[in-house]
Amino acid sequence: MQHNKFKLISVPLFLTLGRILKPVIFLVSLLFIGSLGYHLLENYSFLDALYMTTITITTVGFGEVKPLSEAGKVFTIFIILGGVIFYGLAINSLAKIILETSFRELMEKRIMEERLKNLENHYIICGGGRFAYALATEFEAENVPFIIIENNPDSLVSQKETNWLVLDADAMEEETLLKAGIKKAIGLASVLPTDADNLFVVLSARRLNPTIRIETRISMESTRPKMLQAGADKVISPYAAGGKQMARSLLNPEVAEFVEVALGRKDFGLEFSVHRVVKEDPFLGKTIRETDFRKNGFLIVAIKRPGKDLMFAPSAKEILQEGDHVFLLGTPQTNEHWT
Repeated sequence: MQHNKFKLISVPLFLTLGRILKPVIFLVSLLFIGSLGYHLLENYSFLDALYMTTITITTVGFGEVKPLSEAGKVFTIFIILGGVIFYGLAINSLAKIILETSFRELMEKRIMEERLKNLENHYIICGGGRFAYALATEFEAENVPFIIIENNPDSLVSQKETNWLVLDADAMEEETLLKAGIKKAIGLASVLPTDADNLFVVLSARRLNPTIRIETRISMESTRPKMLQAGADKVISPYAAGGKQMARSLLNPEVAEFVEVALGRKDFGLEFSVHRVVKEDPFLGKTIRETDFRKNGFLIVAIKRPGKDLMFAPSAKEILQEGDHVFLLGTPQTNEHWT
């Protein structure tokens, strides 16, 4: 599949066309000059003159239309030499195109291998349809490393002009997942067209990396238990999720608008961020009141504690523990410091 896997090395189209046009223009000019010359020198009809020029350039050896004069013989010599030059130009242009294409493919392969080798703490997207394209767009906006596995040249990802890292292979093969660096990846999204394909990918991914976070999509709700049993951490039904989101937006448009602000889909001068409390964190062991979040213009929306449910609107007396994820809503200037 030759598509937008890389745009790092490419030969401009006009250069390729130029190499093709050079011998073509030379041939047309040679045919015109030859036909005109035979018409003037030997009084050939234009058809006979074109025929004589053609058999001379191609060296097929059919013989002259009629015996040539001295001037005609000298002219024929130059036409033959012109034919030799034409073949040289044609072979040279063809060789350049072939060599450049082969070199470009070789370099793309080397670059792909190098980029795959350096991938770590990345996300893997299995599939190339609309769902995969939306995922990749979000990942690109968040500036996180990711790779797409897709081998369908007609898919949306294959058709779009991007600089995304795309592995042209079958996502259902374990060798492909290993090549995509699944052992060093932190997340995998399986969004292949059918539930059966996604189930196979989830099973393979969980076996290859027991700790990776796996999310997948389903078309039929009856497939959800099988996906969870196979090892998926989260199963999403686009139709169910879309229906719920639309219903919430219709019933509570203000709430839906707030969610869009929190997710960064609307610009009200606010950004949503998550502050993770680590061992060396200055806020570890302190209550929310003792932290500087509010002083820096933040609202603490919720806290997610490992192994526990999300705690919304936590009390000011809540003590922050190691591993806590503090969900913050603030301005871009202050938010940048805590991200």
